[in-house]
Amino acid sequence: MSSRTSDNTPSHRSTRSLRSRLRPPSSVRRPSLYLAAAAAGAVLIGTATTGETPAAAEPAAAVSIADQLGISAEAGESIEDQIAPLQDLAASRSERESEQIQATKAQRAAEEAARKKAAEEAAAKKKAERAAARKAAEEQAAREEAERQAAEEAAAAEAEAEASEPAPAAAAAAAPSGSYQDYAMSKLGGDSSQFSCLESLWGRESGWNPNAQNPSSTAYGIPQFLDSTWAGTGIGKTSDGYRQIDAGLIYIDSRYGSPCGAWSHSQSTGWY
Repeated sequence: MSSRTSDNTPSHRSTRSLRSRLRPPSSVRRPSLYLAAAAAGAVLIGTATTGETPAAAEPAAAVSIADQLGISAEAGESIEDQIAPLQDLAASRSERESEQIQATKAQRAAEEAARKKAAEEAAAKKKAERAAARKAAEEQAAREEAERQAAEEAAAAEAEAEASEPAPAAAAAAAPSGSYQDYAMSKLGGDSSQFSCLESLWGRESGWNPNAQNPSSTAYGIPQFLDSTWAGTGIGKTSDGYRQIDAGLIYIDSRYGSPCGAWSHSQSTGWY
């Protein structure tokens, strides 16, 4: 029998069929495939040389090829063992990607919460500032209204006092004359030291101008009294410079004891 003829024998065809069925993927078992091919060639050569019948050679060839290829349950386990690390790697990568996505979502949620909190705090602060400004305006209006009422009451008291004063002839005889500084000096009993303090105090407040008006408050006259201060002196708010000096000295005496005491306080605080 020639080698060409032996290639078509049932034994050889069975061997090739079995090898095709049992052959593992080339990417996994390429070295075993080479070894199995070599073993199969050896078996076929042995079969042709010894002249064994196809029926007798077939079982031996099948067993030999299976053994040489190592196709068994162990081969399947070997493939899984080789694939398992790749599967673990893919699972680990998927897990990391999932964790990264969750971390990104958590960070965005935290940033959004922080922006919302900042906006709420800014709105609350602005609301509180508006409320404080409104309250301050209401308190200022209440103070001004109280001062206005006090001025009206003082004016009414002054009118009542003037109504009870002596006849015009006697009043004219008692009317002061001379400069406001001379009048103040006389009211201080000629004390030049106290007058010097008073002159400095009212010189800074009004320049001794009985019509001086503070543009930002109700302060008026030589002593620059608020409407409420006028009421406390018992003398109503007036444009009469001499009466303003009387009211000013009454206030200074009751509050600071002397013009120098008032001037010292004004120098340290800016007001008296």
